[in-house]
Amino acid sequence: MEDYVRVEVIAKDRVGITAEILSTIYKFNINLISVEVFPKRACIKMESIEEEKKESLKTKLYEIEDIERINDMELLPHEQSERRLHAIMDSVDEGIIAVDKNFSIEIFNSYCENVFHYKKDEVIGTDIRKLTGENAPVAGLIKNGREYDNIEYRVKNERGESHYLTTGRAVKDDKNRILGAVASIKDIGKAIELVAAVSSVEETAFKDIIGNSDLIDRVKKVVNAVAKSDSTVLFRGESGTGKELFAKALQNLSNRKNNRFITINCAALPENLLESELFGYEKGSFTGASSNGREGLFKEANNGTLFLDEIGELSLALQAKLLRVLQEGVIRKIGSNKEEKVDVRIIAATNRNLEKMIKDQAFREDLYYRLNVIPIYIPPLRERVEDIPLLVRFFIDRLNKRTNKKIKGADLDFTNKLMEYDWPGNVRELQNVIERSMNLCQGNTLNTGCLILNFEDMHKEILNDIKPENSLKLSEIVEKSEKEAIIRALNETTSIRKAAKLLGVSHTTIVNKIKKYDINWKE
Repeated sequence: MEDYVRVEVIAKDRVGITAEILSTIYKFNINLISVEVFPKRACIKMESIEEEKKESLKTKLYEIEDIERINDMELLPHEQSERRLHAIMDSVDEGIIAVDKNFSIEIFNSYCENVFHYKKDEVIGTDIRKLTGENAPVAGLIKNGREYDNIEYRVKNERGESHYLTTGRAVKDDKNRILGAVASIKDIGKAIELVAAVSSVEETAFKDIIGNSDLIDRVKKVVNAVAKSDSTVLFRGESGTGKELFAKALQNLSNRKNNRFITINCAALPENLLESELFGYEKGSFTGASSNGREGLFKEANNGTLFLDEIGELSLALQAKLLRVLQEGVIRKIGSNKEEKVDVRIIAATNRNLEKMIKDQAFREDLYYRLNVIPIYIPPLRERVEDIPLLVRFFIDRLNKRTNKKIKGADLDFTNKLMEYDWPGNVRELQNVIERSMNLCQGNTLNTGCLILNFEDMHKEILNDIKPENSLKLSEIVEKSEKEAIIRALNETTSIRKAAKLLGVSHTTIVNKIKKYDINWKE
């Protein structure tokens, strides 16, 4: 590597002093490489000279009026900036190429060497089109100024094939004229790996949360955004909206995903048992206690996550103990005087109106503010009805395996009925309705004939059929039901033979029944 002399000349700021400095260097017949001039400062890069000549030059420079100090330098300011920039570009995990308006390569970082199979020294100053071809996106950017994002491009050169994603931006002057371009390069294999790694984590975390409505996507984004922190999260929403599913998704996206995730329903246990479950107890601390004592769920979840479902059902006494954990990070077992530190992230959920409970003095206000650090509202199903078709498909596929059914899907009338319903029980109720419909379905497609949404309405319908003024004999009720079943089977299968098979009777039986009930049917 060629050696150079670099000096910094500090002087008073006056007109002509830079010219005098350069004139003095010229008289010593020294070749100048570069000069940077600043107020009261000039930085000079020269060809290598002997030490004796260098000292003589400094002596002469000091004779110039207003020169205050001359320092040796390792690099000029622009060289420092340039080398720092190149170090940064070589450290990033993607390629950077910069070209001027004449297509000449000015920057080519280490990542690009692996993608294009050329060393930096081989390509700097050469035409980018020789490396990437005439039709490369970066060449087009120089020609027409069209910037681009994540374009997939493949090119072969004499050393192999390059397949990459590229994004390009123009470098322009004050008059918007193109001076050059900068392009980022990402090897297609690494790009695919990165996308797969990111998407697989999120897809796995949200795999049981079905829906792509704006509301549900917004919740997913919030969960993803807060998952990495250790802040307390409070899921709010009606019963059946899937609060526990979102809590599990948050855990799977968190830094604690490899540690324990423990769930407890605060409404499922009486107060004394719930306290011992959460905080543990010393041996012999109460009648019926295990002789070995118990650690408790807080201790079991140490370094992990504890999900407190139905947090609104906690008694005021337990709320006070939970507040202590959230404030101090310590627990005390039943029957013990010793406090123990725990590192547990709390995720809570409730369908209760905690604000009203505070007014009614049924929930502690201080605990509310400790839990409500990151509140996340889960929308009810009636606010995201556009997700119902996806949920129906999901539940059919899942329940086919459980019930050994072969339901292929649901018809449009069936789905429309579901989308018109209010869903007080939310997604949990929808799953029950789909399971009920699949059990009642006589064919392979869910239709309104096997749909029971509201048992009160169904009960009224049955009562209407048997009220005194419209009362029917048992034989008439059987015949009416039989006729309706045959008509429904014929409509579903469009064939007498298939309808007979569906209903489990012979072809002749269906033909006779069609005549008996005067059913209008032709094949």
